[in-house]
Amino acid sequence: MFVPISNHFAKLLAEKQEKENRFIPLAEVASDTKVSRKTLYKWEKNIVDRFDAEVVEKLCNYFGVDLSGLLELVPPEPKKKK
Repeated sequence: MFVPISNHFAKLLAEKQEKENRFIPLAEVASDTKVSRKTLYKWEKNIVDRFDAEVVEKLCNYFGVDLSGLLELVPPEPKKKK
């Protein structure tokens, strides 16, 4: 099933690592946010098929962004005419 929502978790994590000049493992993010590593792995790989409001709130708070900084609606590809 295609979920037309993309997330910016990996980009935000990379930016945080660059800003802090250090590697931040998912285990640390999990500890800081109380979100499981399994869930964070799915976010990192952008294979989330369900967006739990509590997880979204925790990640927005962790990265200091609002909802639009974390999630993006992906418009569907236009249908090709035959």
